[in-house]
Amino acid sequence: MKADSNSRTGRIGVAGTNLLFEKLGWIFREQPIEDYGIDAHVEVVESNTATGKLIALQIKSGKSWFKEKTTEGFVFRGKTEHLEYWQEHSLPVMVVLYDDEEEIAYWQAVNSSNVQKTNKAWKLIIPFEQQINILSLKKIQEFSRKLTATNGYTILSFRDLSHGGAKRYSANILLSKEYAKPDMIEIVRKITAELKSSEYYRNNEVKLHWKGKEAQVIWLFLYLSLDDVSSANWICRTEWISKKLSPKFLPTKLDGEQIDDEIVIDWNKSYGELATIFDSFKVTKEAYLDSMNCILSNTKLIVDKTIEFTDMFNRKQLIEANYLDRMSQLYPEIEKLYLQVDRIGSAPTECSDLSQRFQGVMAFAHNIVLPFSEKGLETWERSNRNYLVGQAIKNYQKELLRLEFELEKIH
Repeated sequence: MKADSNSRTGRIGVAGTNLLFEKLGWIFREQPIEDYGIDAHVEVVESNTATGKLIALQIKSGKSWFKEKTTEGFVFRGKTEHLEYWQEHSLPVMVVLYDDEEEIAYWQAVNSSNVQKTNKAWKLIIPFEQQINILSLKKIQEFSRKLTATNGYTILSFRDLSHGGAKRYSANILLSKEYAKPDMIEIVRKITAELKSSEYYRNNEVKLHWKGKEAQVIWLFLYLSLDDVSSANWICRTEWISKKLSPKFLPTKLDGEQIDDEIVIDWNKSYGELATIFDSFKVTKEAYLDSMNCILSNTKLIVDKTIEFTDMFNRKQLIEANYLDRMSQLYPEIEKLYLQVDRIGSAPTECSDLSQRFQGVMAFAHNIVLPFSEKGLETWERSNRNYLVGQAIKNYQKELLRLEFELEKIH
């Protein structure tokens, strides 16, 4: 059997990067299975002490990654799916390009200020001077703090929800254990105070508008487990609104306990009951995947027919009457499969992202044939129907690619 040269080159890149970090005294942990799109974690070591601050690495090696460059550095291009995954990752993510001939590794942080959108996807400029060596050590250390993982909690996700009238943030918080209410209140105060001065923005337009200004609204959602996060079963949620915010930009006030002049906390009285209910609907990973793959394979076959018939109709190889008849016959088949999705049961936490993508695929598949249901034929005229079908097919194909990406992550 032939050896895979790409795989071998990739292994050299991981091993070479490992060696460079070990020379700096940091702890390198390869991730060969657990994370799709993440090759390793590196832990920051300060004064010979492991800090618990981790950085996720995507490592690329081989001449092809160094072909495109600017005056500033090498150009790394990636897929939108990868960018979404890295930006939503609980750890800060760094792309590393390893030159196996020179034994040099170049790095760049994956964040909104470094990523440049292109017509097809996105790109990242990896500066020539940003090499994994002693000169970059301090800069990498500063980058290592994407989330807070001290004092018994972790900021799992952090979103900028600002608009023209208010700088607003929302965050999901995972508690490391159960706390008494007074302890949770202190955690809420601490995180809220920390996020007030955040300079994270979802795009440059928002950044230009709000840079250097304190946040005016902060929402927090506290969870006890990742299962709770996937089912949105928070133990409490909070709202902080600055007294300086103009009344016309005030969000809907949260109902709950006023813990100080500006913070309101809403305790989830049904938390335990809901957790029990959600657990009762969960199925095992193998059971979920078996059911999902069965429904998906049958759906693909039928959707392929709808795409074939639609192409024939658009090329005038199929008259409208026959097109409507064939698509109408496929509607109940897709409808039956679409309804089966709700009968699978709740996906395990490991498959939560996959489950969302799967539901998206099935929804778009259903949208393709919906205009050919009895009600659909009565509702939409020909031009509207053709537009809806075309859009649904495009969305289905895009979501199917994302689903396949999620499948690779969990295998």
